[in-house]
Amino acid sequence: MQLPKGSGLEALDRITRKSLQYYADLLKSSPFQQGQFLPTIPAINIQSLKLPSADGLKRPMESLIKGISDAVSKVTAKPEKVDYSAIVYSFLPPGAKLLRPQYPENSNEIQFSDLDGDGRSELVTSYKTNDGIRTLILKRDEVQWHKLAEISNPEFDTIHYRNSADVAGDGKKYLLLGFVSRNQSRYLFAYSLSDAGARKIFSRGYNKLELQKLRTASGTVKSGIAFWDEEADGIYNIDLVHWNGIDLEKANQSRYLAGRVIPYYVNKLRQNPDDTISWYNLAKSFSRAGDKANAARAVSLGLGRNPDEVLKSRFNSLKSEL
Repeated sequence: MQLPKGSGLEALDRITRKSLQYYADLLKSSPFQQGQFLPTIPAINIQSLKLPSADGLKRPMESLIKGISDAVSKVTAKPEKVDYSAIVYSFLPPGAKLLRPQYPENSNEIQFSDLDGDGRSELVTSYKTNDGIRTLILKRDEVQWHKLAEISNPEFDTIHYRNSADVAGDGKKYLLLGFVSRNQSRYLFAYSLSDAGARKIFSRGYNKLELQKLRTASGTVKSGIAFWDEEADGIYNIDLVHWNGIDLEKANQSRYLAGRVIPYYVNKLRQNPDDTISWYNLAKSFSRAGDKANAARAVSLGLGRNPDEVLKSRFNSLKSEL
């Protein structure tokens, strides 16, 4: 695609290419070397083996064939279809309406996740009544389903986000619920689940959010949460955080900015090079990623497109920090 002359995007293309090369290099490496996990097969003395007679093989062979046939029948048989909606509605009060989260995309009214760490997935669903939104977590034992926990959020009208992630790096998934209040504000709640029920570990306001994998200094992999907070119309402040067991802690977001945020704004500017708000967001993202040179260039290109006085003041404030 031919870039707009004088748009300044030619130099920014290098950021996108470096980001793509970084992930391509990761995929090339692999801990599995050829033959590394092949077992050693001991030598067999063929002359020492005594073969059974044909008569001796007949009965065991018939039994073996029958056993194999039975096993294949069980494996290939279609599993019994479970009506999970019927299971859920058996636990709901009259008039309750199941809710489908807006995000992540393609979310369903019912989802499954191992939230108590026992290796078996729990059923999670949210519903609305006149008393607000409630989220139901059902667990199945050897016989039947029972209620593990039920979370009430009466102050909200809509569920915006529902997911689960290991935000603490302890190998356990936490339930993440994002709601929209009556004044259209969004809040994320995180819950820890156990046989004792649900315990809220944190809550935070947001405009947009995204899960990201983080690797700590000790080598532990956990899920970080990138919160996009709208500080002015179309202008976002981004915080990448994780749960440290006590509070939400900021994580190094340079890789997230370079690999996700900066290409996002570059793409927006490809579509509309005169979008001064995107130029400001791009300049701010470059600055927070530590790339002062490209931040200054984005500021210059943004100011050259005659932003309004408020945005012009933001550009000049950012320029003074570079």
